[in-house]
Amino acid sequence: MVFDNNHATEYLAVADDSIRDLLAKDAGADKNTVWSHVKDSDGISVHRGVVHNSPWNCIKATAHVHCSAETLAGHLADASQMHIFDEMTDNCRVVEVLNPTASIRYVQAKPVFPTTARDFLVVTAEQRVGDTIVIGTKSIKHDDVPEDGSFVRAHTHVSGYLLRPVSSTECQVTLIVHMDLGGYMPAAVINLLSVSSPIKLMKRLQHLYSKQ
Repeated sequence: MVFDNNHATEYLAVADDSIRDLLAKDAGADKNTVWSHVKDSDGISVHRGVVHNSPWNCIKATAHVHCSAETLAGHLADASQMHIFDEMTDNCRVVEVLNPTASIRYVQAKPVFPTTARDFLVVTAEQRVGDTIVIGTKSIKHDDVPEDGSFVRAHTHVSGYLLRPVSSTECQVTLIVHMDLGGYMPAAVINLLSVSSPIKLMKRLQHLYSKQ
């Protein structure tokens, strides 16, 4: 989505869309996404979603982390921590704060040989829906962050986390990711390799944030 002016209201509308999209995909209410279970690993469940009119699959992974939903949300929503819990991220910076729970962010991913590194320009927001904490992200454009020739600008259709409390010291976390990595990277190849990354990320969250 392109905006002629950097108006917070338009960006916040996109942020709201990301929350709705995540909830719909998670609930199976998004009729454009057909889910199938592909793997269980150490208590982590992974589903692959075939999305209508998109060569890029959507991935959903669910796990339990032994900390409160509020605590985990604090880590996942913190741009300065993204490179810590997501080992594919080189850095993430806040471009513009839209309100206390929404911001525009620029993310550079680590390069994977022999491909060009990807970067992302997104709006990320956190909302409470019942007892669920939803952190949603979608790609945008912003005048202050034009495309950089050193990177391929990837497109995040939607990504984020849904955190549900199990107890005061445990939560269920669901990761949903649907993105187009762009460039000359074949979607079919990435779709085949896309199961291992969310499992690794979930295990990383458990390692970093579970209370011993």
